[in-house]
Amino acid sequence: MEALPVWELGLVILAPLAVAYVLRDFLEKRFVVPRRSCRRSLAQFRLELALYTAAGCCSALIMLVLHDIPLMQSGMKLVLGIFTVGVFAGLDASLWREQAVIREALAGGAIYDPPERFTPLTRRFSLVSVSVLLLVTVILLLVVFRDVQWLAGRLADRQSIRELGQAVFWEIVFVMGLLIAMVINLVLAYSRNLNLLFRNQTRVLERVSLGDLTRLVPVATTDELGFIAGHTNRMIGALRDRSRMREGLRIAQEVQQHFLPDAPPEVPGLQLAGVSRFSDETGGDFYDFIGCDDIECGRLAVAVGDVSGHGIGAALLMAAGRAVVRQGAAMPGSPSRNISLANRHLARDLTETGRFMTLFFLILDPAHRSMVWINAGHQPPLLYDPGSDSFRELRGEDIPLGVEESWQYHEHWMDYPTDGQVLLLGTDGAWEARNAKGEMFGNARIREIIRANARAGAQEILDAVSLAVRKFRGAGEQEDDVTLVVIRADDPA
Repeated sequence: MEALPVWELGLVILAPLAVAYVLRDFLEKRFVVPRRSCRRSLAQFRLELALYTAAGCCSALIMLVLHDIPLMQSGMKLVLGIFTVGVFAGLDASLWREQAVIREALAGGAIYDPPERFTPLTRRFSLVSVSVLLLVTVILLLVVFRDVQWLAGRLADRQSIRELGQAVFWEIVFVMGLLIAMVINLVLAYSRNLNLLFRNQTRVLERVSLGDLTRLVPVATTDELGFIAGHTNRMIGALRDRSRMREGLRIAQEVQQHFLPDAPPEVPGLQLAGVSRFSDETGGDFYDFIGCDDIECGRLAVAVGDVSGHGIGAALLMAAGRAVVRQGAAMPGSPSRNISLANRHLARDLTETGRFMTLFFLILDPAHRSMVWINAGHQPPLLYDPGSDSFRELRGEDIPLGVEESWQYHEHWMDYPTDGQVLLLGTDGAWEARNAKGEMFGNARIREIIRANARAGAQEILDAVSLAVRKFRGAGEQEDDVTLVVIRADDPA
């Protein structure tokens, strides 16, 4: 069996490869392009490897049929050689396809969810490294084995050994040089892809750190980089939602702050002061000073309310409760009738929600020197009389608003404050404030502060109580909204 001429051997090898190249475009459109973008590179590698393997098998069959060259010897060597070239060509085409997917994604045609299937980078590196090492080892063994066979057919003289050494050396240099060149090409191609991915990921994260949430990271691979990109996008989406929520809460906070009085009204013989501090951006507490629609009425309503819970839900209910209380306070009729009407409206809205609102409602009537108040399940206000150094709690038997639609509320009468008397209204957030040890601020501490500051003005008393509560709580988180209103009678002339 004679060796094939070089031109004929080249023709036997190149003809099947040319046919495979012609089929490649058609097969790419059929099996590669329709796939999910991050899976196209793997499909491209499989296609390339299949085409080269098929071309190698066809070349071996041609040599067997036309030239009677044994399939298990030269034919298998030819298949192995073309298969090796196919591995590197497939990897190169796969990286090229991955780069095309990355550039397409950067141009806007990207997917942003994490890949459905995960292929670790370590597995890919290990598989490629082991495969290349095995192929190089097999090829080198075949080269050495062929040269040893060639030497066995000749006399083992010194000249033959020298020729064998030179042949083995140059063949190994050629094979290793070709393999190193292909490996370097793969390393450079993969580095370019990594550079594109890392550069874009870094650019997007830099924008996020500056507050720009308009960009996402394209998901172009199924490895750790694809998962990082996908979950980065989910993080950006969550930050967008959080940003929109915070903006909404900021607007709600501004609106709710406008609900609170800018300044206390002037009432003959009395000083008034109020403050409300929320535990979140928005809260469920409120206080209000409500005058009559009739200017000549002369009465002033003081309302302090506390909605169950806190946050945006309590804030919405607070706005509704404040509106119905204000509407009732401004209407003619008795306070009990107006609060019962407000309760009826709230109860209809709060059915089966489990929400309610406690309320202390006070009518100041300077003309008749009297006060009328209703306590709807609220923290009892404290009335301090410095003349007798005694405290009185304004308790009531009524339930919070929004619990029972048909409830009728009860009025309580008392004299108008005089001679430096102090009335402190507030929500339970002040009384129930806790320190780091879990101790509550409590009624006794509030009484001592009022007693110690009874000769000060209403604003000074309010500031003293607020400061004491904050110092008692320390660095701990404010668990509940705190609202306080101080009414102090002028000292006797």
